[in-house]
Amino acid sequence: MLSLTGDRESVLLVDYENVQKVDLSGLPSSTLVKIFVGDSQKSVPFELAKQAQDLGNRLEWIKIDGNGSNALDFHIAFSLGQDITRMPAADYIILTRDKGFDPLIRHLISRGISCKRVNNQQELAAAEVAYADPNFKKVFENLVKIEKRGRPRKRSTLTRNIAAMFQKRLTDTEVEALVEMLFTEKLVTEANKVLSYHF
Repeated sequence: MLSLTGDRESVLLVDYENVQKVDLSGLPSSTLVKIFVGDSQKSVPFELAKQAQDLGNRLEWIKIDGNGSNALDFHIAFSLGQDITRMPAADYIILTRDKGFDPLIRHLISRGISCKRVNNQQELAAAEVAYADPNFKKVFENLVKIEKRGRPRKRSTLTRNIAAMFQKRLTDTEVEALVEMLFTEKLVTEANKVLSYHF
């Protein structure tokens, strides 16, 4: 599961060509950061440079050589693969608005790799809260094990499924909060009263 709470190693990969508003302060010591910079980007804000310096060898700048519509994306994907080979149990977070990463992330999740894309740091903060919840972690990990076509298709069925996971030890309010987290995290969406899963 994803966590930047310091309980296990995590890797934050920043698509700086796509998201320039980056705040590296407050990251736990177990977080490694890689910032991917496009060939045409010539400078970074002083505050970001200072925060990067404070992280020391926990941060790596990766400057892309050459231009192309997906040049930086391919570098991120390659680096992600290398890191997963070395640290398969780590949590991986890609900070980018580029939805082109989503199919790769779904594939990684299906292989048991903890990976998530966030559009901005507000989403990252929300993800930290959600994935730090052990009950949410249990729900996510149980759903991942079920083939997509076998997962609950209706919200009411999903709610009953989650209640059963905890052998009815949770209150209805607690179960509903876990269902809402799935929607907030964009892991589950609903259209015409039918659920779709994005992992």
